[in-house]
Amino acid sequence: MKKILLSLILCSVFAIQLPATELDVPQDAQITITGNRLTLQSFISQVEKQTNYLFVYSKQDVNVNEILPVKEGRKTVAACLEEAFRNTNLKYVFENNYIVLTYVAPETVTISGKIVDSETRRPLIFASIYLVNRGISNVTNGEGYFTLKFPVAYAKDSVRISFLGYHPVTYAIQDFMKTKLVQEIPLQFVATNLPAVLIKPIIPSDLVISALNKIPENYPEETMQMTGFYREMIRKGNTYVTLTEAVLDINKASYARLYGMDQVGVFKGRGSVDWSRIDTVFVKFRGGISSALEIDVAKYPFLGTNIPELTSIYDFKMEQPVQIDGKAHHVVSFDQKKSVSDIHFRGKIYIETNSLAISRVEFNMNVENRSDASSIFISRKPMGFRANVLYAAYMVQYKEMNGKWTFDYSRTEIKFDSKWDRKLFKNTYTITSEMAITERSDKMTKIPNTQRIRSTDITLDKVTDFQDEGFWDEYNVIEPESGIEQVIARITRQLKKKAQER
Repeated sequence: MKKILLSLILCSVFAIQLPATELDVPQDAQITITGNRLTLQSFISQVEKQTNYLFVYSKQDVNVNEILPVKEGRKTVAACLEEAFRNTNLKYVFENNYIVLTYVAPETVTISGKIVDSETRRPLIFASIYLVNRGISNVTNGEGYFTLKFPVAYAKDSVRISFLGYHPVTYAIQDFMKTKLVQEIPLQFVATNLPAVLIKPIIPSDLVISALNKIPENYPEETMQMTGFYREMIRKGNTYVTLTEAVLDINKASYARLYGMDQVGVFKGRGSVDWSRIDTVFVKFRGGISSALEIDVAKYPFLGTNIPELTSIYDFKMEQPVQIDGKAHHVVSFDQKKSVSDIHFRGKIYIETNSLAISRVEFNMNVENRSDASSIFISRKPMGFRANVLYAAYMVQYKEMNGKWTFDYSRTEIKFDSKWDRKLFKNTYTITSEMAITERSDKMTKIPNTQRIRSTDITLDKVTDFQDEGFWDEYNVIEPESGIEQVIARITRQLKKKAQER
């Protein structure tokens, strides 16, 4: 009943002056807060049970699962509220028997640019852009462009740009703010020479095993709160038929706790299907968000196996070292042994030379010319329908922050042909998904079981449409490429046309 009343009260509390009534419990009355790591919902419940106050807020603006920095103990109502909301974006006011909560969006600054090779001027794709000593970051899109949004309080900080095999550069944010034009930022390629002390025979499999054994030391031991941006696209031939985007709340589980599961929920999302370009086969990407997190090979079993079985499944080879973000890295290539009949992987592992942290893995599943590969990706096929997987490519990269390496970006691309027995021509589908971590924090947000994304969920079924032009507010997203921009523009036009027809 109380939840129903909240929505009714919200419509009127700002429109009229509520009549003054005598409070049974004034602001300076003592109440007792119990429990640690309270959610906002739990905090509200405790205050309401001990007072005549009723909290009023909009569910669209207030996340009741956010963990508040309030300690248990006996204190005044006013002191409880001051402690709970001191370092949050929530503001509160007393209106007689009501405590009205409102969300105040932080004032943000946006910088943008295009990252290119200094000699060839070609765009550098998936380059990393982040605020130095902050948890805010992003990556460039397929054309080298990026935007980065952050609170105005960070405007005097610096931004760092790095890319595999290139010298990183650092700029004062104020240099970006001097012009509103998109700036082209060149990075210089660098040939990496390992320090003399490291130039010695290295057994590649031993190096990989050492890196895996050091995961608890190199990655966070505590659960980390993250905000991520997720994009998922399905192309039929060269035409996009589905497009899904979402801002995610992520509880990244400790790397010290083996196989502890990450939790993720959709905070904001939008998506669309172009039904005019769909034939009798409608391809849906099941478990895309979960899969984007499970590519974290430092967290989950390494490429379908475990350490004791590693050398019996894979062959390893040392490659030329490279530099990533100013640090020298060993590069180890791997492929499954010819004697192994099951489908495994091939690719490269990048290992930082000092810490032996795995900072990047690029890999493909060995599905080529394997008729049994389609069953891995396609769960349900109608009678008379055949599919052939052409390739499945993956990439995951990590960022070092305060001495620990954290999950930063992952990408998946799966391509397959489909054909009906009675039809002459076949169709080609490409499923692409990417997830970028745009903010990291020690401030936790609980994700209720009912709101968590499952491995069987289809992201498109959990999001809204594209009509709201100010949808993302201050949230960081990966800039859309020109082709995707055209798709979004077409979707928006179609939605507006349908709205006018109604």
